[in-house]
Amino acid sequence: MVKKWLKSSAIALTTAAMLLSGCSSSTGTKDTNTGSNGGSNKEPVTIKVHTWYNLENEKFDVVKSEFEKQYPNIKVDFISAGDNNSNEHVKKVDLAAASNEDMDVIMFSSPAHYVQRIAVGMLEPLDDYLNNEQLKFDDEYAVNTQENGKYYGLPGKSVNFFVAINEDHLKEAGLPLPTDWTWDEYLEYAKKMTKLGGEKKHYGTYFHTWTNPFAMLGLVSKLENGYLVTDDYKSANILNPAMRKSLEIRLQAEKDQIATPYAEVLSQKMNYRPQYFTQAASMIATGTFFIPEVGGTDKVPATFRTVFAPYPKVNKEDPMTTTISSDYVTMFSKSKHKEEAYTFIRWFTTEGLMVQGRNIPSWKKANMEEALDKIISATANPEMIDKESALNFLKNSVMIPAKNPPAYSAEVEKVMQEEFDRMMLQGQDIDKTMNAAQERIQKVIDSNQ
Repeated sequence: MVKKWLKSSAIALTTAAMLLSGCSSSTGTKDTNTGSNGGSNKEPVTIKVHTWYNLENEKFDVVKSEFEKQYPNIKVDFISAGDNNSNEHVKKVDLAAASNEDMDVIMFSSPAHYVQRIAVGMLEPLDDYLNNEQLKFDDEYAVNTQENGKYYGLPGKSVNFFVAINEDHLKEAGLPLPTDWTWDEYLEYAKKMTKLGGEKKHYGTYFHTWTNPFAMLGLVSKLENGYLVTDDYKSANILNPAMRKSLEIRLQAEKDQIATPYAEVLSQKMNYRPQYFTQAASMIATGTFFIPEVGGTDKVPATFRTVFAPYPKVNKEDPMTTTISSDYVTMFSKSKHKEEAYTFIRWFTTEGLMVQGRNIPSWKKANMEEALDKIISATANPEMIDKESALNFLKNSVMIPAKNPPAYSAEVEKVMQEEFDRMMLQGQDIDKTMNAAQERIQKVIDSNQ
């Protein structure tokens, strides 16, 4: 089954390297505080932690300092391209694994990246370590990372999708801040905030290029079957009223010229951050990781105030829902310092994220308001973040735990993206788009059974 989706050379190389050299596994019988304050006289061990985050902006210097203070016999070497590009990060990680480079801890931004690397044996199960702590996972973390009956990583930050809105544009349009709204109302807001004449031209909204969630906006917030494949992985899930609504949203925004034109987004290789921060778009659907960014930095101060609205609903009568997902903090299966790696993983996904003060943790014992206060106060312009609307969203939305997609999700999303592009760029109608995607994705599923 796995070989069907192994199409990138990097993944294929990783698989070959893993098979040739074998993947060691942990017995989980040692004290996870080896090398810590209560530990031994061993020489300090350096663990290599691979991430996609910009280390300076995300305050990993604070993480390193505090962790090494608590665990003086474990030193941390963070390795990052520094550009917040998670796709480039996984390419580099795959090549490092194929080249037998030393790695200990690897962070992944999405469940797709996570399950794909589990399938090729890159990640170490953490169950023995968790059992040694007598830890009940569901009591500790809000996002379940279990795959094939085992935990290969612990959840880092909590990611919930909501809408960030430029408050100046909202007020100029004479609109109240939404606290419960539909996608149709979202499009009306975008229309009223769009200004295409004069010097201060801007669109009411911007949709990024990611297939998930921007080609499936109305699907991702469903309580069940919220992905392109059904929850049981047996059927394509395109012939779904919520998926049709998703495509209608995108076409309507394009037709009404209230969203940055899709062809321009692609041809100019746009990024959602500059579109929002330069005020070229009034609002964007994004994740809670965006909260500290709207408060600005010393280098790039915030120039307008951001308020937050809940994720829109498909139907008025629907509950106000949003997905809850996370990034994944994992152990490389060939790490030479597994005990120390686990010590860092547990610390970072609990106390460490609070120390870092950049994101809301998936750790259930974290105080949400305290975490939010810390995030806001650490920004260059905390007055530009509306805490009240952020809390309203977090407290009043029904959080739907995101389910891990199948290991072949990259192939599924590629198919959906191709049909979506035909619709947006070549005029293919919705029915043909949905039927073609349903048929092609079903073939992908069947070939992986």
